[in-house]
Amino acid sequence: MVIRSTVLASVESVVHGFGGRHDDMARHFPHYWARRPMQHERHGTHIAIADRERQDCGEADGMFTERPGLLLAIATADCVPVLLARKDGKAVAALHVGWRGAYAGIIARFGGMLAARGEQAGDWLAATGPAAGDCCYQVSPELIAQFGARYPMPARVIASEAGNLNLAGITAWQLARAGFTTFSAAPECTMCHPGDAGFAFHSYRRDRETRTPIKDVQWSVIAISESSPR
Repeated sequence: MVIRSTVLASVESVVHGFGGRHDDMARHFPHYWARRPMQHERHGTHIAIADRERQDCGEADGMFTERPGLLLAIATADCVPVLLARKDGKAVAALHVGWRGAYAGIIARFGGMLAARGEQAGDWLAATGPAAGDCCYQVSPELIAQFGARYPMPARVIASEAGNLNLAGITAWQLARAGFTTFSAAPECTMCHPGDAGFAFHSYRRDRETRTPIKDVQWSVIAISESSPR
């Protein structure tokens, strides 16, 4: 059930997809998967530059590349996967945005990275994938207050009336604030969205006691097509 964004699909030279609980991404992306660079996600703001096959990008929660054929892959199990492509199809990026990364400002960090390269966020497209929704994502009132104190976003963007964190809404607000004008958002909640055999997605919060760490994740991927000219 790989989900594709109509926004990113408008860039002919880019391949991408948001995977679900039962998706074998090696089968969906056979020409790219085995050679992908890897990052070790730590809920931080470091964004690595990927420029070679099977590269170990170290501790990072984002990757950027201008090299065709490198599949950037983000592993999530409630956090928001963000896939991005420059409108000309010559560069792509992928960000892992949990509440810690959102609070620390990983999206603003990526916007600053683009600015340092002489680029504008408005020349990029973005898509967010399935994540824990404000229907289910219970957090402490203190965390909600911390977001409100740090960022000038409306209270309804931060949390639902029931007090559940709206991580997707926070991510969308931060994308807009960073200058990304065109982006799409997958509506599925990883904690409750049904699938053919139970739930459609892995969820850290829902399955905390029974899940296998590292293994029970879904992958979101993006690459410049290998056939694209450099």
